[in-house]
Amino acid sequence: MRPKERVLRTIRHEETDRVPFFYLGVADINRALAEKFSLAVTDSEGLLERLGAEIRFVSPTIKRMTGETRYGFSLGSVHARLHQQSGASVTLTFPLGEASCVDDLDRWRWPDPDWFDYTIPVDRARAWADKAVVAYDMGILFLCAISVRGMEQLMIDMASDPDIAHEIFRRISDYNLTRLRRFLVTNRGLIDIVGIGDDVAGQNGMLFSVKMWREYIKPHVQRLVEMCREYSVIPYYHGCGGFRELYRDFIDMGIPCTGRLQTEAKGNNLAELKKEYGRELCFWGAIDGQHIAIEGDPAQVRAHVRQVLEIGAQGGGFVAGPTHSFTTDTPIDNVVAVYEELRA
Repeated sequence: MRPKERVLRTIRHEETDRVPFFYLGVADINRALAEKFSLAVTDSEGLLERLGAEIRFVSPTIKRMTGETRYGFSLGSVHARLHQQSGASVTLTFPLGEASCVDDLDRWRWPDPDWFDYTIPVDRARAWADKAVVAYDMGILFLCAISVRGMEQLMIDMASDPDIAHEIFRRISDYNLTRLRRFLVTNRGLIDIVGIGDDVAGQNGMLFSVKMWREYIKPHVQRLVEMCREYSVIPYYHGCGGFRELYRDFIDMGIPCTGRLQTEAKGNNLAELKKEYGRELCFWGAIDGQHIAIEGDPAQVRAHVRQVLEIGAQGGGFVAGPTHSFTTDTPIDNVVAVYEELRA
């Protein structure tokens, strides 16, 4: 069975020969793996092939910038500027942190979809012909709003100044929709899945109430789902933390995939989730990149992967992979052990 078919059949809860899987790692891990496999550091496709990963993640690329052009929404870097103060204290400033009414939102130059190149290079498209291709992080909303407003002020807006909150979310949503449409039109027939998620939860559950999520976030997620339906691609809600409370909403909205399942977070026991939602949702992730892959040895990692596969494979609807990108402190031999076990 070819990789694309395996992934798509898994999402539909149809029979496959084995569980499909993906890879994500930070730059230092990628370099270390490339060195271990005697690959060029720039050979990202060669690395994915060596690991056996069946999914390719891709996003629009930023064009060459001018001095006045911003790179878009970026939490903690571009728009949330860091200023070193006296001693060791650090203050975050946000471009719209002081806005007091909706009209004030026009004082900042909002990111422009024209800043991006939406064409997937021909050589990549050719190499990915039999892979499942995911347009990655195309619908981030809450994190983008934080990056321009600040988390504390945005939470205050959501509780007591809904006009500002709604307008910020609407503008970001319009930007996301424009970028997604251009990406899908430009690469029609190549993209299979669209990552439309956001980080609305932490280790201990939702960052704000489900009622607020339904008021401020859900309508815009639904807009993205409808666009996915328009272009016959699959919506995949990616988020960190424990947002199990949203799963019934996802099912009702027409979202069949969610991940990357951070099993260490509240409510994210894989066996429980498979039992309750396994016929309606396809879960991605579940290989513990927070503790086991970092703190264990290769034998422990292999045992963990086998256990995850045993649970996830029941009834289909499971795509294996790390709960987050493998981080710099992950031993390379453990990463290799994960993928050797996944391919076994």
